[in-house]
Amino acid sequence: MSEKKDKLVEGPFGSDACYEQSFVQDGQEITTWLCMGSGFTSSTIMTEGSEAHRGLLETAPELYKDLLHIDKEKRVWAPSTVALPEKGMVFIDGKSKRDWEWAAALAIELTEDEKKSGKFPAEQTHKMDMTNVKKYSQNDFMDALEMIGFFAVNQ
Repeated sequence: MSEKKDKLVEGPFGSDACYEQSFVQDGQEITTWLCMGSGFTSSTIMTEGSEAHRGLLETAPELYKDLLHIDKEKRVWAPSTVALPEKGMVFIDGKSKRDWEWAAALAIELTEDEKKSGKFPAEQTHKMDMTNVKKYSQNDFMDALEMIGFFAVNQ
């Protein structure tokens, strides 16, 4: 991987807060986008009919597949799942293309009993607190990210 280039651009959903990152991997330049306004993500390898698109169709939950959007450049945009192992996770939750929302769960430390149980990898220190999930409207992706401390992460 070589030098990364980051900038904000306009996304396909009308937001000008779409984070674009370009980098070279295995000799191929790849650009990824995370639209902060919509919460959807895409990349130059996630195009209609591509291997990445077919893989997504085979493995993604039905709701994620229902929400896929193909833009004018034939890029496939999918809802993001953001997981920060010691902070929290943001994901979509719902029943249909019209009835869904963003959900945010904070990470909580594993208890000593949980660490000893063998149910978690030895290096894992936190789990997502799914009993206290907070819901956000479809337009409030950034608020859900804020809840898990996404913007406070040191890079």
